[in-house]
Amino acid sequence: MNILKEIIKDKQKQLDLVKSDKNIFKQIFLEKKANIIWEIKLVSPKFDYSKQIDLKQVFHFYWNKKDIKAVSVLIDKKYFSWDIVRWYDFKRQYKKPIFFKEFVIEKRQIDGASYFWYDALLLLKRVLTLKKIIELINYSNQKNIFPIVEVDNTNDLGEVLKLDLDFGIAINCRDLWTMEINKNRHFEIYEKYKEKLEDKITFAFSWIYNLEDIKEYKWKYNWVLIWTHFMKQLIIK
Repeated sequence: MNILKEIIKDKQKQLDLVKSDKNIFKQIFLEKKANIIWEIKLVSPKFDYSKQIDLKQVFHFYWNKKDIKAVSVLIDKKYFSWDIVRWYDFKRQYKKPIFFKEFVIEKRQIDGASYFWYDALLLLKRVLTLKKIIELINYSNQKNIFPIVEVDNTNDLGEVLKLDLDFGIAINCRDLWTMEINKNRHFEIYEKYKEKLEDKITFAFSWIYNLEDIKEYKWKYNWVLIWTHFMKQLIIK
């Protein structure tokens, strides 16, 4: 076979395998059963596990752990020591959802997420105007990446639920200004807009430490984000 034809044929196989699909969350996980997203976070302003965890081990763990349905990666070099390209080769090999958890404020960040084949991305209501959120939701959908709007209070949730657009809702029990945590907020905020949230794909963020905690989220949330439980299993003793 001509080498160029062989390269193109192989390239098509790669693209078919890693093609980003915003419906991956909808088609597989729409029912309320608290599917697990594993938060990959080796470094934060409060800790540094980068020397205690092998990155190859992280990839292997994610791929083989059956109860982990998707992974979230914090894309911020300065504060979380993670860059946009780190999952690129992994994504080329395995089709599993990867959540681009960047502090998105401009469309060009979405261009980057699209280029590196991320499946979903986060928009923080606390730092974006409603007009900007509408712009970024529409652009994300154009790029075939599922947008998720994160809120930490009922007022912001009420605002975004008025939008007739295609996006998911993440409810954080942490106040993103004060950093104060109240686990009950997951349920108090959800209950206030329960009927409207039935038609949305929902995510619970923060303060969910282990698999036992998931039981109380099962009938409300489609997804829960867990960091501690899985990261502790990877720390090199």
